[in-house]
Amino acid sequence: MNLTWLTKEEVDAAVMKKCFQTNVVLDIGPGICPQYFVKPGVHICVEPYLPYIEKLRQAGVDKSRYVFLNCTWDGAMKILPDKSVDSVFALDVIEHMEKEDGLKFLKEAERVARQQVMIYTPLGFYPQTYDDPDKSDRWGMGGGYWQTHRSGWSPEDFGEGWELICCKEYHFVDEDEQPLEKPFGAIWAFRNFRESPEKKNEMDSFEGIATDELALALWRRTKRKVKRVLNTFKANKQSNNVDKIV
Repeated sequence: MNLTWLTKEEVDAAVMKKCFQTNVVLDIGPGICPQYFVKPGVHICVEPYLPYIEKLRQAGVDKSRYVFLNCTWDGAMKILPDKSVDSVFALDVIEHMEKEDGLKFLKEAERVARQQVMIYTPLGFYPQTYDDPDKSDRWGMGGGYWQTHRSGWSPEDFGEGWELICCKEYHFVDEDEQPLEKPFGAIWAFRNFRESPEKKNEMDSFEGIATDELALALWRRTKRKVKRVLNTFKANKQSNNVDKIV
């Protein structure tokens, strides 16, 4: 585990530098605020609370890029093969899970990500409950169950292979935008899987050969089809000429 402590003023730039720009993103539990670090070609949002999805659609998100799955994270992971997306984002998410479920999620995120997993969560346990059924969530909606905090996280929870950026004083207001008595910290955790340049070059060469062979096969198939059409045309023309002579 590689750990760096930064101030609030230093964090944002450092996080942006760590974030890979990828094309297929799996965004877990975005609520009404999908991740903004990457603008992928395909942005898959896994959101269990349907009104959040409806709110995003009403806001006019780019329908050509967004795919919405109304299910829990484990429901989505069950249908995703190994290394099936470029990046997995879980921003302000794992603290809403029980600790055991959160650790399982980290393993599943590592399984499906081809290039990077990015996690953002409070440093330690940050109390946040919605026991009152009449209390709205921070967006004035009824998603309180999904916004309740159930676990706290420390750098030691992420283990080997993770790179962490931590800030001891990052949150200064609570979920109701009220000042906290004492600032709360935050963790950004990155798990990178980019292939070595040597391996990537080998794959590029293989893909190039495969593409050339496919193009050649398609060209040969096209030539056979054209030849059949021409032969049919010639046969019909000869038959018409014979009819005229007769």
